[in-house]
Amino acid sequence: MRTVYSNTRRPKLVKWGCIIFGVICVASFILYAVLKNDISLLSFVNSLVLFTLLFAQQKLSTYTIDDEADTITLNYQKKYPLRLSDIKTITYKENKKGKFRSLFIHDSGLGFMDIRTSRENADKITAQLLAANPSAEVKHANYI
Repeated sequence: MRTVYSNTRRPKLVKWGCIIFGVICVASFILYAVLKNDISLLSFVNSLVLFTLLFAQQKLSTYTIDDEADTITLNYQKKYPLRLSDIKTITYKENKKGKFRSLFIHDSGLGFMDIRTSRENADKITAQLLAANPSAEVKHANYI
């Protein structure tokens, strides 16, 4: 069984919002450059476009758990999947107040995966990983 988890509840809305915001940034920069004939705004617009791309990459990333192939993969790291049978620890990273930050999965060797998602998705992923590998240990780590 192949299950795909997304980082956001509405991936199409995030994708189209980022595309529209990027187009508005580029169009406003071109309009400003044509009307003012000045390129001092270039660094500001570049930072906005870079922020949009990084936000889209983080929010639109998906995690695929394939029980038949015994792997978990991240959409932009398909070359390096983790084997479900090799997972040793699943760590919930939280801040000092207990707010969830990310899910850190480590296998018996050098492989690891840091999943930045919501607490609800982390609980679903953990339940599916524990069903595939009951010997995995679940930990909670508090960071600043």
